[in-house]
This record gives sequence, structure tokens and C-alpha cells, in this order.
Amino acid sequence: MSRFLKFHRLQIAVCTLLLVAKPVLGQAYKEDVGYNKLKNEVGAGLANGAGVNVAIAEANVGVAGTNTYFLTTTDPEFGGKTFIDVSATSPRNDSGHATGVGQLFFGNTSSMSPGVSNIQVYFADDFVFNKQRNLQNGVNPLAISPFSVMNHSYIATDFTVPRALDSNARLDYTVARDKFTSVVALGNGGALPQIYGQSYNSIVVGLSNGGHSHGVTDVGVAGRVKPDIVSPRGTTSEATPLVSSAAALLHQAANDFGSPNARNSEVMKAIIMTGATKDTLPAWTNTSTRPLDSVFGAGQLNVYNSYRILEAGETNGLINIPITNTAINSGLQGWDYGTSITPGTPQYWNFNVASGQMISEASILLTWNAQYKNANGDFDSNLSLANMDLKLFTSNNGVLGAEIGASSSLVDNVEHIYFKNLSAGLYTIAVNSNLNTSFGLAWSITAVPEPSSIVFLCFVGLIVSCRALRERIRT
Repeated sequence: MSRFLKFHRLQIAVCTLLLVAKPVLGQAYKEDVGYNKLKNEVGAGLANGAGVNVAIAEANVGVAGTNTYFLTTTDPEFGGKTFIDVSATSPRNDSGHATGVGQLFFGNTSSMSPGVSNIQVYFADDFVFNKQRNLQNGVNPLAISPFSVMNHSYIATDFTVPRALDSNARLDYTVARDKFTSVVALGNGGALPQIYGQSYNSIVVGLSNGGHSHGVTDVGVAGRVKPDIVSPRGTTSEATPLVSSAAALLHQAANDFGSPNARNSEVMKAIIMTGATKDTLPAWTNTSTRPLDSVFGAGQLNVYNSYRILEAGETNGLINIPITNTAINSGLQGWDYGTSITPGTPQYWNFNVASGQMISEASILLTWNAQYKNANGDFDSNLSLANMDLKLFTSNNGVLGAEIGASSSLVDNVEHIYFKNLSAGLYTIAVNSNLNTSFGLAWSITAVPEPSSIVFLCFVGLIVSCRALRERIRT
């Protein structure tokens, strides 16, 4: 059962207490999230998080005042790794929960990112009340040491509304300022946690079986859908570090591919969420004004899909739309980091599906950061959030054709279009905004032979086989 500490009207609780923290627990999920497939195809050269600095924040799981949040660094899963206790509390004790989370995040055999070797550890109370509130100067959240991925496998409730708003805003500010991937857990059922599960700029994680808190936000701007993504494993404490581990792998891969723009928080979030699969989630659905499923978000984590999207490379959007066969500027997979967008002036990405093929699946996702800063770049509790739209058009004779899909939420900072079974032809992705903002866009289009082509190919194959058989009989 969960244990918690009440402090300053805050209840911080681990999402569940891992009673057993052994590497053997971390293996079966790798098939489910596409890691085994990716490893088999890429081989020994696959990124493993090497050179990527990460952080983990953990709540107390002991008696109040014991500060039981640190990892058991002598665990074999952590051999060769360096841990920095940023909070440096005294006394300090090791936590089985933190150890289990760490194994799945960066363990030598249990994770997808065993190459991670430098880990910063935060006591959740210290991170929330000191590092984020930064009571020392009363203005900005503390400038944190550089890391690329941070995991929060705990929930926090019992806030006053103003305090919850402030805490979420401060994390969102830090993510946007310091450009890291923040991954946070929802609870194992019940209401949405007030922090950080209702923040904007993190990747909020639920369970593939749907057994997590989910729905629409009620802190700040109401009606936003959480989670952003789901992942296997039995509890949200375990599901969350799987997403963090995938993010660490992808951060290294971005370096290997010479794609530093992919490491921006908006882009990495878009790549991870676009790669999510719906195949095992038959109840998954979204609408033009609700971009994510209210239970499963964008779908289940799939590191194979996300890696291939990242590998396909960056394509910059076009301001004009010369849509001809010679003006295709995008492949069927890819991403873009838009550093800015002129309000009211859309940007476009064109791709072509050749005749004889069809689109079996199309996943396109746009995300951007909520901003909490003033003109000087300092923290400001007032929210500034662009209202962005994502649309998909057919293209014909140099102009936009029919609009076949749109995502235009008025409250979310994510838009998502998902289709199956579209015909061959020219297509255009369009992004528009009411404010100048940076953004991340990713897309994955799966083209397959049309059914008639499959029948024809089978028929041709049968003729060839029959001819070969006759030749064998003659000889």
C-alpha cells in the first residue's frame, strides 16, 4: 500500500510501493513497447542513453522525518553509475520504491537506457517546496543542473487551488526554460492528482490497462485531457520510468543522428506521443476538439515507432504551398521544431502516397509549451498559451483540396489527428496559431499496397510459381 507524508497542506505519495525490486521484473514489457523489435533491427549500435544525464524525484516512503527517498546504489542494476543527492537531506534512507523505479528507468538489464550513468536524485518535498518555489529568492524556480530527462513517480494532492496552480506553473516554466523532458505519473485510480498530473509541459503517464486516474483537468484551465500516453506494467510508478527510459534512449539517438532540435521538450514530447500505438486499445477515440482519448491519451508507448520518426529527420514547414509532384518536402515519417510561427500565417508540410498504395494508418501530433514568464524571462504566474490548430488536407492542382481532418482544441497544448484507410495521393499538413510560439510537430504515415494490388501480386506470384513447377517437372 502507498505511504505518504503530509506537509504544508501537501500530500506527496508514491504511486505504489514496489515491495520487490528485482531486475527480472523489467523484461516482459520490452516486447510490448517495441523495444525488442527495435533492438533486433538496429543491433548493437542502438542508442542506450549513453551520455544522457537524467534526474529522478522520489517521495518519502518511510516514517515522517526519515527522508526515505534515495536509491540503493549498491544494487547490481546500478553498477558503474554515479548518483548525486541534490537534496542532500539528513538523515537519509534508501527506498525500495526509488530503487525499483530507477531499475526500469536506467537499470543495466531492466531498462531500455542502461547506458545512462549520471543520475541526479531529488527528495520530492525538497523539489516541490524548495527547488521549484525557490524560497531563497522568491522569484524563479532554481536553475537546475543540466539533465535531459526527469522522472516523477509520485502523486501530490491536498493542495489549496492557488498552491496547485503555482506548483504546476513553476514546473512548466522550468521545462520550457531548461528544455528537458519531464515525465510524471498519474495515480492508480481516483481523481487526477493536483500536481504534476495537471501540468502542461510534462508527459503525463497512465497505464495501458486503463487502471489509472484519468479524465479532464480541474486545476487551472479545465477540460484538458490527461494522460498524454499510457504504458504497460502493473502500476503508474512502474509505467512512468518506461517512458522516461525511452526518452533517454531517444535523446541519445538525436545526438547520434545529428538532430539537436529533436531534444527540445516540445519535439521530444511530439515524437514520443506520435509513436504511440492504438492497436491494443480498441476503445481509443478522439474528436476534432478533444485531441486525446480521455483514458488512454495518445495511446501506448512504442519506442520503435518513435525512433523511426526521429530517424527520418527534420523537415521545415513551408510558408507558401506549391503543391506539385516536385514540391514534396516531407517524407512519410518525420518531425519539425518550429522556432516561431507568424500568427494567422499557416505553415505546411506536403507528402505523397504513390499510386497503387493506400494509407493504412496516419498519426500526426502537434504540441507546444505553456509559458509562465514576463518580458525579462523571469517566472510569472500568469499563463500565456497559444491556441494552435492542426489540419490535414488533400492537395490538387497546386491548391489545398478537401479538409479531411482537424484538431482544434481550445484548451489543450496538444493537437492530434489519427486516421486509417486513406487513398493514395498528395496530402498537406497545416499548422496555424494565434500567437508566435515554438512548437514540435511529428508525423508517421504507413503506406501499404491497395487491396487490389495485393490480389494482383498474389496472382502474379501464383503464375510464377506454376511456371517454376512445370519447369521442374520437365527436368
